[in-house]
Amino acid sequence: MLERRVRLEQRVRIVSEALARAINRRSFLQRTCATVVTTVTALVLGPLLVNDPSRASAGTLVPAQTPVCSPPGPYCNTGGGALSGCHGAHCFQHLSGGTVYQCQVYYQYYPAGCWSTASGGGYWTCCDCSCGTPRVATCGCAQFSLSPIAQPN
Repeated sequence: MLERRVRLEQRVRIVSEALARAINRRSFLQRTCATVVTTVTALVLGPLLVNDPSRASAGTLVPAQTPVCSPPGPYCNTGGGALSGCHGAHCFQHLSGGTVYQCQVYYQYYPAGCWSTASGGGYWTCCDCSCGTPRVATCGCAQFSLSPIAQPN
């Protein structure tokens, strides 16, 4: 039994020494530090990026409940309230006349179909949506972000 333990310890020692020689300590520490910084940053900034005012902490800027957009119809809704038919600002589904239709970006009013509007220390990303094939209804989606707004040069 003692002999097996000694052999096991020798194998562990040989493998750990080979591993230590194979790993570049500097790059290992840099990757580890980068991972730690990224994780801590995500934990600290996570609540600021949430579009749910009930989860925002005290002192955090919270946008108005009503998006600052002008969609070509109501906000996309699947029966759960305004924006329930959206994935963030992306068009997804809309309930119209008792039927849920699939939606996609509607390019009639904006070349990209989406735009941004500054509001409350952040900005709204808004998209026009066309639902059904052929189009049966139009609606809009929006998402608020506290991320910095890009400044023109």
